[in-house]
Amino acid sequence: MPELRRGPSSETYGILGRIRKDRWDAAFNRQEFFLASGLLNKAIEAYLNGFDADWRDAYPGINALTLIEIKDPQDPRREKLIPVVTYAVERRMAAGKPDYWDHVARMELAVLTKDQITAIDALTNALAAAREIWELESTARNLGFIRRARLMRNEVVSWANQAEGVLLERANNWAAKGKRTPP
Repeated sequence: MPELRRGPSSETYGILGRIRKDRWDAAFNRQEFFLASGLLNKAIEAYLNGFDADWRDAYPGINALTLIEIKDPQDPRREKLIPVVTYAVERRMAAGKPDYWDHVARMELAVLTKDQITAIDALTNALAAAREIWELESTARNLGFIRRARLMRNEVVSWANQAEGVLLERANNWAAKGKRTPP
């Protein structure tokens, strides 16, 4: 009988982080800012726990970084985490055929570090690898979170805003053709 693996997993914490991120977003949109702040902290911790559980899985790491960017760009975890998550993404991409999520993880990291050349390169590859409208919408949503946080700090990164718009435009084009997947 195979032994069941118990304990923390990046996948489980990633799901928990996503639930908490959705709850944070809903509270923020209802202008319940104190609740939103607490939920944001919980989402960040869930994603960090997921990345700590398996550093090879960049998904919880990139989501933790995105939320840390929203909360406090001076958070020391941001500067420590960026190179580790970047390495995880690079190793995953080098190990096989990168998929949509690999390209957008690379793009989000580039947006967070304000690396326009890498972000645009990753965006073009992500657009070519997209399989579903919801992938584009989910990525645009994360870029929207970053844009909103930067706007509140009086930072404007126009090319990053444009990347968000390109993703939404592509999703809307598919939807206008009645497609959930690429035409």
